[in-house]
Amino acid sequence: MEAPGKVLSRRGNILTIQLDDDVDTDFYTDSVGVVFRDERSITAQQRKFAYAIMADIAKSDIGGFWAGDNKAVENYFKAQYCLDNDLDYISLSTRLGNRTDANEFISMLLDFSLAHNVALSRMPIKELESDFGRRFEYSCLINKKCVICGNSRGIEFAHCKAIGYAMSRKDMNHLGWLGMALCHDHHINQQHTTEWGIKKFMKHYHLQGVPVDEKIAKIYYLNYW
Repeated sequence: MEAPGKVLSRRGNILTIQLDDDVDTDFYTDSVGVVFRDERSITAQQRKFAYAIMADIAKSDIGGFWAGDNKAVENYFKAQYCLDNDLDYISLSTRLGNRTDANEFISMLLDFSLAHNVALSRMPIKELESDFGRRFEYSCLINKKCVICGNSRGIEFAHCKAIGYAMSRKDMNHLGWLGMALCHDHHINQQHTTEWGIKKFMKHYHLQGVPVDEKIAKIYYLNYW
């Protein structure tokens, strides 16, 4: 169950929240999640990136009657976002748009692009804020796309930390290990560019790595238990 409300006070990690409506909490556990929204105005970078992705989708000729029509693509995805999030409208303007909706909207566009092999004109990992960048990295792992170049051929699971000689990749439990999806060329570059190392490689490409879950482990045939 999701109940809207507002934060009355905060002291470190302790929040006092007033719910908008009366909710009978007797049937629910004490474990809750809090979703924070950034209501500051959408940034110019977010807006330009969103329109760039929609232009890429239009160029890809995916989507039936609105293929190739930038405005039709924009109207479709805005309507879909409002439907999915129970909103009356979403704006990408500086006056009406906010950063949370913009990031979520961009994430939806990227998920569609990854699922339909849309060639992107801008590198997403350099355009996204931290939390949404990691979400994109996860989508790349699930859809087997190189997180750097978008290539879908020969995608390999790359560890974000050196395994070491004492541990066998075939025998280790991969759950929780940070990883990313790389094409063969970028994987080789990550492993053998001696003047960089893994940390510098990830910093250069704005990568964070994603903890392996069971879904990722099954896709890449990684051991887990």
